[in-house]
Parts: sequence; C-alpha cells; structure tokens
Amino acid sequence: MSYSNEGSGLSQTAATAPVAPLTKTLLSKRELAAILGVSECTIENWLAEKRVPRLRLSARLTRFSLPKVEAALARYEVKEVGARR
Repeated sequence: MSYSNEGSGLSQTAATAPVAPLTKTLLSKRELAAILGVSECTIENWLAEKRVPRLRLSARLTRFSLPKVEAALARYEVKEVGARR
C-alpha cells in the first residue's frame, strides 16, 4: 500500500512506516508467573496473602497489570540482610 502526493513530494509506504510494538497490558496468571519466573501456585499464594493486586473481571476471570504487580512486590523486597548500621 503506497500513498503519494506528487505535488508536495510526500510519499509513505506502509512497509517503511514505523510500527509500534504491541504490548499486552493485562496478563493472565500463567503469563504473569512466566514473566516473574515463579509458579502459578506462588501467584495463588500471593493472592491469598493479598500481596499482588488483581483485576477481577468475572467470577472466573482474573487479570494482572505487570507494573502494578511489580510495584506491589517491591514493597516485600529485602534490600540488605545482616548489615550493621
């Protein structure tokens, strides 16, 4: 697909137009577990402990926002162990 306007010298070809990468904003439990490198059971445990936020779309459909989950888990991250002040 090609567009051209000969009078102004402008032309754009669909093959050369910049394409933004598709990013998925909501993730399933399986996708979230794979990205974080944990099991789905760990995600279930975090949900039971209310460590991670979720978006409950129906009784059986739950989705997660990766930036919100990472921010929530950062609160539980141990920075230094055994360091003296």
